[in-house]
Formats: sequence, structure tokens, C-alpha cells
Amino acid sequence: MSTWEDLDDSSSDEDDEEANICLMENITFEMSKSYQEDEVNFHDPESLSKTYHERFYLTHQFSQKLTKTYEKDFKNLSKDDLKLEKTLQDGFIG
Repeated sequence: MSTWEDLDDSSSDEDDEEANICLMENITFEMSKSYQEDEVNFHDPESLSKTYHERFYLTHQFSQKLTKTYEKDFKNLSKDDLKLEKTLQDGFIG
């Protein structure tokens, strides 16, 4: 049987997933926009260096945001696992 807490968690998870998707789409859009705006002169070391550092920075930002998202997801999964384990133990004991 579902409880209010279960219902609250599921809607929160759906909201988090939607927020994560929007975040990834926004970052992807920003990266693609940046690629379109820049023309790289492969014969100019300054242009290459600038482009490399911009891409590195954007990739780093994206990576940090994904890491935070995955850490949060992992914590939620760990909580769910503990709840399930407790439920199973209670079922076998009770």
C-alpha cells in the first residue's frame, strides 16, 4: 500500500528528472551555440588556445553539474534501497 510519503517522493523524483533534462538541454544548447559563434583559425595559435580553453571550461561546467545530479540520484537510490531492505526484513520477521 502506498503512503503519502511514497506519493510525495515519486512526484519529487519526476520533478528532479525533468529539471535534470532541462539542465542538460540548456548546457548542450549553450555549447552548440558557442561552437556556432566561433570560427577557429587552425593556423593561429591564439585562436586555437582560446577555443580550447572555452571548450574545456564548458565541458568542466557540464561535468560538475552532471556529477551533482548523479550524487543526488545516488543518495535517493541509497535511501530507497534502505527502505526496501527494511520492508523486506520486516516482512520476513513479522
